[in-house]
Amino acid sequence: MPVTTPRVCVIIAARNAARTIPVAIASALREAEVAEVVVVDDASTDDTQHVARAADDGSGRLSVMRLDVNRGPSFARNAAINASVSPFLSILDADDFFLEGRFRRLFASADWDFAADNIMLIRDDAANDLTKVAAPSFAPEPQFLDFEGFIEGNISRRRVLRGELGFLKPVISRAFLERHGLSYDENLRLGEDYELYARAVACGARFKIIKSCGYGAIVRADSLSGRHRTQDLKRLADAD
Repeated sequence: MPVTTPRVCVIIAARNAARTIPVAIASALREAEVAEVVVVDDASTDDTQHVARAADDGSGRLSVMRLDVNRGPSFARNAAINASVSPFLSILDADDFFLEGRFRRLFASADWDFAADNIMLIRDDAANDLTKVAAPSFAPEPQFLDFEGFIEGNISRRRVLRGELGFLKPVISRAFLERHGLSYDENLRLGEDYELYARAVACGARFKIIKSCGYGAIVRADSLSGRHRTQDLKRLADAD
């Protein structure tokens, strides 16, 4: 059964993202299922806050929060979750975007607590005009991940393509998080998505993935996610 009038809060944790965040916000606001877009400016030193506010489409769905001290993506996402009310949550990185119709496909059925689709990798210079971005067509072929399958899908092995399931950006049931007392681990600045998903699946989350592409990830040489401190790597290893 499809979800009746799904209401999604899109959460964008942003740090020095003035150049890219207008595209991210626009891609969220064009989706009919999106009831809220909450941007958390994590103490940017550029004009992220004002650029984000300028991306408002007048529908009243966008709100922008500003942190005076950089606290990392986990803290920013938890703050946005606490400030929002929609029954479903969707994480969007400030330099990525949603492909049109993403939520319609994910909400075609309501048999999940987490629902993720395929990620389409796109060159930086090809992302300026969303109307020209077309995803390849894949049959959904839905499947559910158990705990072992999720962990296995993140392990690199020789001559085996790593699935990197921890990089997925699922739509998340707020009710499931609240029922199990789950939130992002604010000690983590790396791998925080993977760590939350792992705990959720261990708690019995129905984690559904489909092959259809719905999330556009921009490949950038200067991406924050490509720069890791030794302390951040150790914290992720300890959490794992």
